[in-house]
Amino acid sequence: MSRFAIGLLIVSLLLLGACRSRTDSTGATSAATQPMATSAPPTVQPAQVPAEYSQLYQSLSQGLDAWQQSLQQRSATGATAPIFGAHLLVANANRGTALLEPSTMTAVDSSLDRLKQLGVQGVTITISFPLFNADQPQAADYLSFYATVARHVRDRGLKLSVEQHVAFSGTPFSSVQFDYTKLPFDQFVALDHRMSQLILDNIQPDFLTLLSEPDTFGSLTGYKQVSTPDGAAAMVGAVLAGLNRGQTKIGAGAGSWLQNAPQYAAAFARTSIDYIDLHIYPITPATIQVSQAVADAAKSAGKPVVLDEAWLYKVTGIGGVDQEALQELRDPFSFWAPLDSRYLALLAQFARANNVAYVAPFWSTFFWAYVDYGPNTKDLQLAPLQQMTNQAVSQALRDGTFTDTGKAYSSAISGR
Repeated sequence: MSRFAIGLLIVSLLLLGACRSRTDSTGATSAATQPMATSAPPTVQPAQVPAEYSQLYQSLSQGLDAWQQSLQQRSATGATAPIFGAHLLVANANRGTALLEPSTMTAVDSSLDRLKQLGVQGVTITISFPLFNADQPQAADYLSFYATVARHVRDRGLKLSVEQHVAFSGTPFSSVQFDYTKLPFDQFVALDHRMSQLILDNIQPDFLTLLSEPDTFGSLTGYKQVSTPDGAAAMVGAVLAGLNRGQTKIGAGAGSWLQNAPQYAAAFARTSIDYIDLHIYPITPATIQVSQAVADAAKSAGKPVVLDEAWLYKVTGIGGVDQEALQELRDPFSFWAPLDSRYLALLAQFARANNVAYVAPFWSTFFWAYVDYGPNTKDLQLAPLQQMTNQAVSQALRDGTFTDTGKAYSSAISGR
């Protein structure tokens, strides 16, 4: 299950308050949003972990230990200088018509300013089929919205990464509805090709990922053609055929939870893609091994890696919608911050050691605020917990404040 849609449940936080963008009339970043100075990585204090989460906390900590040990064997091989990005969740396509509300661009600007202040060098947005289809209501408005977002990103000197995906239709995580059973696969590929060219012509991202989670794609659409590495590579090859790429680098890949993700990487490398895409969830011995194997496969093929989704998932496995909701109930609590901070430092180390061209943590939400765990929050259901998180993040965005996790990412970017 992808994290693409999960951001939908929190991106509304940016619209709950008047998120004031500190830009001048040209859209340029003001002095107030210049990169923050950090003389040293923030000190991480031991977390006060609730008893009911102590076992999971320990398991995740051990997973980070294992990842660190794995990376120690790689760090001496020569470090690269990735572009460090983050997800711009307020522009996630699964929000549907909410993207077209005037307040959304205000939220986009506020988010971009705060991310730039942390030292973030690029942002990732998810653009989903079928928003640009000619028969879709307001298709031209969606295209205009994303072209405007791209311009605001470039006005701040940031790089832009686009994940081209399909809407999470039929799930609680998207307001966009589409019946894939009525669209034959070959017709989908033709429309997906058209969508790619519209993105290239109108948005002109630095990176465009055509297919990043074949299993999620297959689950959402019912198309079985991508269930094997060769089948997925054939689809990517068909979408690529005849594209006018301009200066955009194009890639494809799979998630670290798939044992055969290295085989997907090898198959994609035989097409004309420019990079291998990788998503890292969760942190387990298996996903650590797979992530490294994907990076090694990309190196063998002479391709860089774009790691455009990753976060310390607060579960020990990837499941369906119910498990995604469980993750949502856990992630907002502030006692996770030391682990999240450590995860981001290791993510940066992995990127530097493995020829990663671009890396973007998913849950940029928690760069700004968490919710404290206590009697008033520990038993909250998903909706009220999200509302409380939304309010905290909206306030932090207005105030220009950051969590230790946000500061840790700033330190990871600078290498301090």
